[in-house]
Amino acid sequence: MATSTGATGRTEFVSVAEVAAELCVTQRFVRRLIADGELRAVKIGSRLVRIRRGDLEDILRPVQVPGHARP
Repeated sequence: MATSTGATGRTEFVSVAEVAAELCVTQRFVRRLIADGELRAVKIGSRLVRIRRGDLEDILRPVQVPGHARP
């Protein structure tokens, strides 16, 4: 698991809304990724959900599509 740290050297966390905005998807889609186990998240208290920046970056790896060459 990759971890990204901010300027303070601490692990950087982002909200569901921030992830959705960054990926141009709905918050519901982000929550589905979390529920399906595709995106790791931590729950703080009873309602607050945060995603480690490194975990978000891990699911954004490029993939090779068979039959399509990269330029």
